[in-house]
Parts: sequence; C-alpha cells; structure tokens
Amino acid sequence: MKRILAILLFLVLNGSILAGSEDKKLFSLYPVPLKTAVLRVKLNNSYAEPLTIELRNLIGRKLQEKTFPTGTDEISFQDMDTYPNGIYVVLAKDVYGKIIESTKFVIEK
Repeated sequence: MKRILAILLFLVLNGSILAGSEDKKLFSLYPVPLKTAVLRVKLNNSYAEPLTIELRNLIGRKLQEKTFPTGTDEISFQDMDTYPNGIYVVLAKDVYGKIIESTKFVIEK
C-alpha cells in the first residue's frame, strides 16, 4: 500500500496525472543560456492589453524595461554582454503593474 501511495505521489508531483499541467507560458526567452549581447523575448499567446517586460538582476534591481508594441510578438534587450555572469529574472507586467508571469535565465559568457 505504501508503494502505491509513493508512486501516486511521484506521478502527481511530476504532473503526469494533472490535466492542466501542460500550461503554455506567456513568453519564451532565447537564446538561453545567454552567451550573446541580445536577449529575445517572444510572446507565445496573444495578450489584449499592453504588456511590459522588465529585466532584473537576482537582487531585484531593474536593469531594463520594454513594452510590446501593438501587433508585435517579439522584443529584444540589447547590450546584455555588459552584465556579469549570473542569474537574471524577466517579469511580465500588465497595465496596472501586476506581475503576470516571471522566469529566470542565466548569462554565461
């Protein structure tokens, strides 16, 4: 019985049983890990309101901010080679400043 419960717990934690476990992310980053001077952010889903993307370091300092122009599904952050190696965070915010989604990536030169 304990073995069956352990297997079920493993499957639930891995998302194999949950129907909604394959939610698509709002945006994708590439290339990751970043080894170039340009980070591209691509929208995977259409979003009705203007969307602001913020690039922050791991301690939360805002480094850059861009807004998706209407009808555009990709933006890029330039001069990424000026930042040191490490982990960075990208936040997507709506018009009210609410964080909709966040993800992290690595700069590795």
